[in-house]
Amino acid sequence: MKNSIPRNVAVFVDRDGTLNEDHGYVTSPEQLVLFPGVPKALGRLNQLGVRVILVTNQSAIGRGFMTAQDFQGIQQKLTNLLLVHDATIDAVFFCPHHPKEECVCRKPNIAMIQQAAEQFTLDLSVCYFVGDKSSDLEAAHKAGSLGVLVMSSEYSTAALRARDHGKFPIAHVAESFVQAIDWIEGDLVERYQRSPGK
Repeated sequence: MKNSIPRNVAVFVDRDGTLNEDHGYVTSPEQLVLFPGVPKALGRLNQLGVRVILVTNQSAIGRGFMTAQDFQGIQQKLTNLLLVHDATIDAVFFCPHHPKEECVCRKPNIAMIQQAAEQFTLDLSVCYFVGDKSSDLEAAHKAGSLGVLVMSSEYSTAALRARDHGKFPIAHVAESFVQAIDWIEGDLVERYQRSPGK
């Protein structure tokens, strides 16, 4: 199946609350605790030949709770945890700004997604965005991608309410990141592995 998926398909993923526990601000490597099954799930996407792109708001930098160097240290731990399972993330885009700065990159704005699309020549209409917050799903909608909600943080229910009030659509709701990847994998099979004549 790997060779049948176009290279312009990517899965965008949020970090805190989606890949790892979110109890506020993750400001040190010690606070990065991945949800069960995340490395293997990302590895499955790697094996399919789908780009995995991390897109994350990190206002803790703008708020002065940590530095950009601290963020890189946390990302290095994430990289190390994934490598144990032969999993990788193809690119990382992060917004360091305080919300009051009203930047163009902070989700639900889509500057980070657009930058990734340009860098990797992606067709955003066939990409996915997996996240746990309204800002993730709204960003997916603005980018024209398929939004997948994971019910893995205290913010997830609010995203469902926003959907129900017509703020954005959600292509799929999953209880965990692993289940989100299960659905994406099935959707990719359906889209790119149809047998001739079916």
